[in-house]
Amino acid sequence: MTTPAKPAVSLGEAAYQRIRDGIVSCKLAPGQRLTERALAESTGFGASPIREALTRLDHDGLIQTVPRKGYRVRPLTIKSVDDLFEFWLLVGPDMTRQGIVRATDAQLVEIVAAAEASLRPGGDAATVRETAMRGVALAERLFELLAEATGNEYFVSTLTRLSAEMSRVWMLVIDSELLDTGVTALSAEFVASAARRDGDELARQCRAYIENSHLRVLRTLARWPSVITSEVVPIGRSGADADLM
Repeated sequence: MTTPAKPAVSLGEAAYQRIRDGIVSCKLAPGQRLTERALAESTGFGASPIREALTRLDHDGLIQTVPRKGYRVRPLTIKSVDDLFEFWLLVGPDMTRQGIVRATDAQLVEIVAAAEASLRPGGDAATVRETAMRGVALAERLFELLAEATGNEYFVSTLTRLSAEMSRVWMLVIDSELLDTGVTALSAEFVASAARRDGDELARQCRAYIENSHLRVLRTLARWPSVITSEVVPIGRSGADADLM
């Protein structure tokens, strides 16, 4: 049996994904200055794909255009993190309710499986950091499935942007020496509510998850040196001086 060939990915799309992954993982730190030339040198892509990628990333809100200086990764501050969770709290519960109610049977199977997987993100040999990172990725995939199940393109596009910003925040928290007990986990009740398509209860569980995550992140970031009056950057790194990739 012949395996279908994967569709070709354009250079612009490949450059976009490469740089986006660097931003979301915080290898490209919040506030870090970017130039087309430096990115081309570090990634191996030409000027045109890099320019296309930067245009999309600017539209996504992950970078900012700096007149006559190039670009920089959008900074994170206590206020911007607070605003992010406030908006997620407005969107997430209703998206979750609509998604579980409208999901097809096949989508429901995927959603429940993703929710169950999020309850056990680590393996026997996984470190605390690896478990936390996997937990973030599994939660992101779960909410992505719920957004797709709504059939509403605005939920999907909004979640795409929210997920990227949320992943940046969690990566900073996970890599901080101040994190001691991992990220906030989904509950077993979330899985049970999803399995029986209880939209109202699932929305309540989603709200509790977002609120607990919000408090956990703010408690961690508030202990960062001078974070109240400055941009949030990885511990021990300067956004302006970090390597590009």
